[in-house]
Amino acid sequence: MNNKNCFDFLRFFFAVNILLAHLSELSQNNKLFFLSTISYPNIAVKGFFVISGFLVAKSYVSTPSIREYFIKRAKRILPAYVLIIFLSVFTLFIFSSYEFIEYFSSIDTYKYLGWNLIFMNFMHPCLPGLFEKNLLCSVNGALWTLKVEEGFYIVLPLLFYVIKNTKKTFLVLVSLYILSLIYWFVMSSYVNKPLLAKQLPGYLSYFVVGIFLFLNLSSIVKFKKVILIFSMLVLLGYYFFSFTIIVLYPAAFGCIVIITGYSIPFFNNFGKYGDFTYGLYIYHFPIIQVFRQYNLFQKYNALLMAMVVIAITLLFAVFSWFFIERRFLDRFKKKNIKIIPAEC
Repeated sequence: MNNKNCFDFLRFFFAVNILLAHLSELSQNNKLFFLSTISYPNIAVKGFFVISGFLVAKSYVSTPSIREYFIKRAKRILPAYVLIIFLSVFTLFIFSSYEFIEYFSSIDTYKYLGWNLIFMNFMHPCLPGLFEKNLLCSVNGALWTLKVEEGFYIVLPLLFYVIKNTKKTFLVLVSLYILSLIYWFVMSSYVNKPLLAKQLPGYLSYFVVGIFLFLNLSSIVKFKKVILIFSMLVLLGYYFFSFTIIVLYPAAFGCIVIITGYSIPFFNNFGKYGDFTYGLYIYHFPIIQVFRQYNLFQKYNALLMAMVVIAITLLFAVFSWFFIERRFLDRFKKKNIKIIPAEC
């Protein structure tokens, strides 16, 4: 089986979608509204979770112990995450309406630091004196997916333990898939809590699909044309008859994502110079918020300001990869080793 894929490209593509969507929403500028028509953040998040399930399952089965598995996961997520939290607290005070002493003596500053360091971003999303007149005061609203991702990392070893002991892979995965959909449907439609619907286990179905596709990759690749056609028909059916075919949507969507990952050889080496997706994802939100706080999208050409935001975010992403993220990944610690596409 050919292990070459373009998941690095797909993940970068999904991150750009989220960045553009946030530019459209947070800038509050009509001239950037068109970005919301060409970006699909909900689809992008689901795509991230499918690829994550696939790649993290692959990482787990190739790791000799659970301890090493969690260490690898921590090394991939925590360094850049901790950096963005501390950077937000100790550099964004420059833009706060609070004075230096007032800002650093405020309990809200340390509530933000504490809650966000343990991934509970929703408990205290704002810093004192920052973004008070913006659409949202949230410093980094994009970080909500990371606590869900961390939850998936914890669930995966338990899932493989159950599979190993029951020998019923399909039954275990389908059960979790259905339970996830039930939770999402109840929270979204009956309880009317769409934000809770997105939390764990609401999107677990996409992660589970990624795991299933990894475990059955040979068959998926062998019959990829048939599966792709069927999956596309399901997605079309979903958009026209959503309530009758919604149960198949995550599976069909996941099949399309993974099959696409093995079907665009032109982008197979997209990550040869580095994996900038994570940095792009975690840095863009506060940068947009700073631009909005000073009305830069209104004072100057909105499209030009959007391009400046993207450029600054990319610079942070490149810095984050080479000076933070890469240093913690075992496969890059040896000298003269060739950079390969990064793990999710």
